Amino acid sequence: MIDVILRLKEKNIFKVGTMIETIIDKHHMGTPIQVRAAMRIKELHDDHCIADEEFDYAAEVPYRKIMYYDIITILGLSCTAISAYRSLGI
Repeated sequence: MIDVILRLKEKNIFKVGTMIETIIDKHHMGTPIQVRAAMRIKELHDDHCIADEEFDYAAEVPYRKIMYYDIITILGLSCTAISAYRSLGI
């Protein structure tokens, strides 16, 4: 997935404002749980990005550091779909 992300970053497809899906840790009634969440990218770095949760309406939602290998989907497409498009010349 990392090589796909770097290639999409070069083509200016994976950029600030892109929607991704990943698993994050949240606390529910004091118990940590893992939740699949939609995130919007705020900053890009070499091996990670900074993102905030898209549909969380709490006032104090922190930005999260998301490593590229933890990303499940980009713009709603899975790794296999992105690889298929990549083979077509993305």
